[in-house]
Amino acid sequence: MSFMLEYIETIILGVSLALDACIVAFSYGLYLKTSKILYGVKLATITSLFQYLMPIIGWYIMSWVNSGLSVYYAGIIDHWIAFIVFLLLGSKIIKDSTTQEDSSRQIKLSFFTLLFIGFVTSIDALAAGVMIFVQNINLWISALLIGIITFLLVLCSYVFSKTFSKLPAKYLEISAGVILILLGCKILAEHLYRGI
Repeated sequence: MSFMLEYIETIILGVSLALDACIVAFSYGLYLKTSKILYGVKLATITSLFQYLMPIIGWYIMSWVNSGLSVYYAGIIDHWIAFIVFLLLGSKIIKDSTTQEDSSRQIKLSFFTLLFIGFVTSIDALAAGVMIFVQNINLWISALLIGIITFLLVLCSYVFSKTFSKLPAKYLEISAGVILILLGCKILAEHLYRGI
């Protein structure tokens, strides 16, 4: 119980950091034709790995320079990267749904797509390393908690999306594309708003 109390802020942080990855997993669950859990496990694994690594990188940046400036400058363009990636992914899904026959498609998550998803959904976790450094709590336990929370929530989001599989495929695909584009817009708007 004392362990939970000590890391309660990290647990809350882990949940909030996992939300973008959950949205991506949910949208891809709508989009991917197969009901195999393997794709959900792949999404959960790559996003949790990045969510585990980014706080560690942020912590070391903070410990090296003992200042938030490096993280601040790293955050100047991160939202634009995330916006562009999600815009491209979402647009591709919408385009595919309107230009190809359902039976002729073999939809897969490529390794590079997984890497992009892992990276752009974990950029905010870089700042988590700064928080961990400032609060002087155990880096490795905190990063592991964030990674585990992300894995579980992303996998649950993917599985939950499959409950909508009986709806018309074309509309599910368009919805998935729109969700990704809106997620990119949300990330962009949040970061621009913080910069005001």
